[in-house]
Formats: sequence, structure tokens, C-alpha cells
Amino acid sequence: MYQGILKSWNDERGFGFIYSSSFNSNTFIHISALKHMSRKPVIGDVIHFDVETQSDGKQRAVHCRIEGVAKKAQRKRKTHRKKSSFMSKLVIIALLAGGVYLYQQYTKITAPHTPINSAPIFEPVPVEPTRTFESGPSRSSQKFSCNGKKHCSEMRSCAEATFYLNNCPGTIMDGDGDGKPCKRQHCGH
Repeated sequence: MYQGILKSWNDERGFGFIYSSSFNSNTFIHISALKHMSRKPVIGDVIHFDVETQSDGKQRAVHCRIEGVAKKAQRKRKTHRKKSSFMSKLVIIALLAGGVYLYQQYTKITAPHTPINSAPIFEPVPVEPTRTFESGPSRSSQKFSCNGKKHCSEMRSCAEATFYLNNCPGTIMDGDGDGKPCKRQHCGH
């Protein structure tokens, strides 16, 4: 590393020249070579530097520092950002975990409590024995019984539909209540 004195400095353009007894001519210095210093250079500063030869053959000062001037304190923003992003992720995870826990507690409170050995929800309905009737005066001697049929689609004839309508409870075959069942399918006009 070389040492020299800053002989000239153009603050508006950010460059100057260093005189060093090690070289025959002044060495060019650009402000970018001093970007890590805490202040700009002033004429008369002692500069420590390395030399780099440019493509045009001229020498340029690089890796410079001003004697007696501290380096800029390095900013810790990058590490701060990493900490803040880590902390924000940690906060999000904690909030999600808290939300899941609260939801589970809510469902425990609002869910109906039924003991394991509780009585059945549906009680068995006693089944009535089927009754067998002979249809009244009819042309056929068919026997019909009340075995749970309720709709016209379950009947095979007009006689069976009439038997169910007259003798069995809960039938749904006489929409207009005129006593004639299944007019469209079996007992039409």
C-alpha cells in the first residue's frame, strides 16, 4: 500500500489527485475509492492507497483510506430486515396456532354433549300385522292386504287402489277428495 498527500480535489465532480514520492506523476483518485470513509477528503489529507493501471495506461488509486479518519459505521439494516422478517413469520405462526386453539375450544363448548352409552335416538315403531280383506263386490276374487302402500305408483290395478283408499290408513291416492283413486293411472274416467 502506498501513501501520499491529496494535492487537488474537485468536490462537484468527485475526484482529485494524490502526490506520492513513489511515483513520477500525480495519481488519480475517485470518490468511489473512499466511499467507506466517514467524510469526504480535503486537500492536504494523507491518503493510503493501492494503484491500478487503467486500460488507457494511466494509474488510478484504489482501496483508499484517509489517515486519521474513521470508516463509516456499517449499517445493520440488512440483519435488521432479516430479524424483522423472521419475527413477522414467527408472529404469523403464533397467531395461526392461537386461532386453531380457540376454534377447537369453541367447538368443544358449542358441540352437544351426548354420553357414549345414551339411549338410541330413534325408538322402534311397532309394526301392525297386515290385515287381509276381500274387496267388496268386484269382478275379480283378488285378495288385498294393507301392507304399507300409499301411492298410485305402488298399485297394480284400480281395484287394489280402491281397496287401499277405503280400508288402509295413510294413503295418498285421492288428490281431489272425490273418493276415486289413481284417476290418471288405473281408474281413469
